[in-house]
Amino acid sequence: MQTAAPPVQFDRDAYVDLLKRSITNYHYLGQEASFEQFRCVSHYDMDQSEWKIDRSVQPTTLLRKGQLDLIEQAVVAIEAARVPGDYIEAGVWRGGVIILLRALLGAYHIADRRVFAADSFAGIPLNTRAQNDPVDQWSDRWVAGLDEVKRNIERFGMLDERVRFVPGFFADTLHTLATERFSLIRLDSDSYDSVETSLEHLYPRLSDGGIVIIDDWHLPGCRMAVTDYRDYFGITDPIYEHDANAYWTRNGRNPLPGLV
Repeated sequence: MQTAAPPVQFDRDAYVDLLKRSITNYHYLGQEASFEQFRCVSHYDMDQSEWKIDRSVQPTTLLRKGQLDLIEQAVVAIEAARVPGDYIEAGVWRGGVIILLRALLGAYHIADRRVFAADSFAGIPLNTRAQNDPVDQWSDRWVAGLDEVKRNIERFGMLDERVRFVPGFFADTLHTLATERFSLIRLDSDSYDSVETSLEHLYPRLSDGGIVIIDDWHLPGCRMAVTDYRDYFGITDPIYEHDANAYWTRNGRNPLPGLV
């Protein structure tokens, strides 16, 4: 008599790792590097401000594995501490991080949170407050339309009612979230104006113990916007760095000591 095969166990870590490899397109592009060392932006010609690969194999995120790991660890820490509020990314490009965040809700059986995707969906606007921000000199404004982003998220099976879109320039849209509460804010909009505007509207909505992740910490305009905002409001919570990203938690305690 043939015995039944044991049920397949859901391996959360393997699932999340495979998703990270997929949104970076490591399985297509990472031919000569380990996933830990892979940088999909190496397929982007910085001098020409254009991709060297076809649109169909361009990644949905420019993040490296370590930066994706930071997001996952932040979600885990927030859930463990039961910090109230949803997740939001301001500056989503082609939607890779939104895909990851929505997948993490399922992988960690998180039933009571949503993922907000805020973006102009028309590229990076020029600064009006800041002068001499190098981002204004970029010829590529990193445009990804709302329909394209939705298609990307849908291809991964992550487009549902728990993903909320906030389309439009931040100065025109983020104030509409005044009644929302967030436990995770991730800013990836490159320029001084966009980062500062995001903090102005979103940081007051961050719960105590919530985490802010700054993607573009290496860009002078972004770093200055963060510094100016924190200085103006007297925010002294320590900033930690991990894989060229920065983060802090609103109550000042480092929730991710293993990453520092």
